Amino acid sequence: MKKNPPPSPRLAAIAVRDPDLAENDRDLLVRAEHDPRSYPRGEVSVWWATAPYLLRPGAAVVGLGIGAWVTGEIEVYTPSPHDGGATMNDSFGRPVQELFDGLHSALLPAWPIGAAVFVLMAWMYAGNAVSRNKTARRLSEIKDRCVQPSDLNDDARTLLARAQQAQKTVLTSAVQRFNLIDRQHNDVALPRQEWEIAEALREYTRLVKAEPSNPKGKVAALLDTRRRALRASLDGITRRVSALESYADQVAQADDRYRELQQIQALTDGRDDVLDLLARTARDDLAVAEIEGMTGKAAAVADAFTVALESAKEAAVIALPAR
Repeated sequence: MKKNPPPSPRLAAIAVRDPDLAENDRDLLVRAEHDPRSYPRGEVSVWWATAPYLLRPGAAVVGLGIGAWVTGEIEVYTPSPHDGGATMNDSFGRPVQELFDGLHSALLPAWPIGAAVFVLMAWMYAGNAVSRNKTARRLSEIKDRCVQPSDLNDDARTLLARAQQAQKTVLTSAVQRFNLIDRQHNDVALPRQEWEIAEALREYTRLVKAEPSNPKGKVAALLDTRRRALRASLDGITRRVSALESYADQVAQADDRYRELQQIQALTDGRDDVLDLLARTARDDLAVAEIEGMTGKAAAVADAFTVALESAKEAAVIALPAR
């Protein structure tokens, strides 16, 4: 029983970017597509973006300042010049006062340093927030210059995938690579064709999705007219894609002819090797004849030795005495 051929893999559309995009904008779109969590959809408040990172450092700086002030104001023990000898107050108050004096000496320079670090951190995080807002603003400006497959409905995605496959066939062909067709024109025109098709399909999808789900009365008649217009638009895009596919088919045929010609040329270039091989075959035939002649001579010598050996045996029998 004849098996059915396996179904051809379904073409999958990929994102299309405006070929006129600057390289840095193109890279930004690619990075945002691969890592969307790192690129916000809109701008955020610099303060609210920075505050979560500054709460703990700010509290630490305030604590250092308060500690420096409090430890400088506390006087647990003040020795009197008229006191003589050690007292209970000396044994308790002096160490405590020394402790607070030591803390004050440590905290007094620490809190300005902490405040400076806090200001540096605030400047750094605020700068990051400003840069992030700038990136988000730029993404918002160029977002329409990229068409994602998710922006299209099923019919539109299929058409875009067909156009991209046709473009790939042309741009990866040998005749394109070796500039046997108009390579420079293809490098410019085909991405432009792909972008215009993707833009038209995105607009078509948007208009289709804008239709009411349950039209009533005159809306149904108007919607029918609208759908015919949209169908005509889609047919126009389809004809454009079909033209691209026809061009890709012609390029593929040219590619096949080019490879066939290369094979013929390779065979033709090797004709001297074939003639040398034939000449060697003729020499082999002569060598066979020579070897056969040598074989005959060797056989004649072997026959002569056989006759001589038989004669020697007979002479030995006569010469040896009988026992």
